[in-house]
Amino acid sequence: MTDDPLLRIDGLHVAFGERSRWHDAVRGVDLRIHRGEVVGLVGESGSGKSLTALAVMGLLPRGAKVSSGRVVFDGIDLTAPGKVERLRGARIGMIFQDPLSALNPAIPVGRQITDSLRTHQRLGAADARDRAEALFDLVGIARPRERLRAYAHELSGGMRQRVMTALAVANDPELLIADEPTTALDVTVQAQVMAMLDRVRRELGIAILFISHNLELVAEVCDRVSVMYAGRVVEEAAVETLFGRPRHPYTRQLLRCTPRLDGETGPMPTIPGLPPRLGAVPPGCPFAPRCDAAFDRCTAETPGIWREGPHMAVCWEALR
Repeated sequence: MTDDPLLRIDGLHVAFGERSRWHDAVRGVDLRIHRGEVVGLVGESGSGKSLTALAVMGLLPRGAKVSSGRVVFDGIDLTAPGKVERLRGARIGMIFQDPLSALNPAIPVGRQITDSLRTHQRLGAADARDRAEALFDLVGIARPRERLRAYAHELSGGMRQRVMTALAVANDPELLIADEPTTALDVTVQAQVMAMLDRVRRELGIAILFISHNLELVAEVCDRVSVMYAGRVVEEAAVETLFGRPRHPYTRQLLRCTPRLDGETGPMPTIPGLPPRLGAVPPGCPFAPRCDAAFDRCTAETPGIWREGPHMAVCWEALR
């Protein structure tokens, strides 16, 4: 890896609202991804993971906007007008959470890939069809020529996820954003999808931002992990360090909630309470009302940053 990251996010704020009433849902995210690296982004639903990814892609929903901060890809500021549209689908690909809603139901899946190839690479019809068939083979779709003629609703969930991956990597992107790529898939299909992503990474040499709530998968595939809570990254470390020596209480509680595979039975641990609502983030540390290590300073002051080399945590308890 070079010292310069492929993707650099600095102080990203994403807000929802209208007119003069805006509330930050993503509150100052900093993130780095180097070429060929897999970075995990984890946290509970509503923590801001997918919004961060959509901000990178320039695909924020109606009523949301980047209110401040920078997203820089290979030296190009993606928040500048017209920049991200030139890179989306070409140098940056994305696998969405629900491929059935992301794929066009009215045309065969093969045509969706050939249209992308012809748009970005100006291939002829025959060359685009050959390339699409090779992509289906890369992601493990049997009988690829036949499957090119299928519609999204005719395919299983795992097969649609493979098609979505083929579409995302069709133009040899340098960065792939995988947003919950195994959601709603059974364990066997999850394993197949993860093996497929690993194969794509190795053969194409791309960097991946892997967004997931499944910490077991994150531990298997990621080089580094960023943990988000209430719109901020609260801890970041190499995967071995984060899973072996977490410093933020939220990370520790997430890890305790991971299903056990050692045969022990009992109720699944949970984190008490709920994340703060949009526009209702409490003063001090947002996690303090749910934290088992909180003390008076946690509810009164914005947490300081603890660092030990590349390991970072935004937490007063870590600084004690």
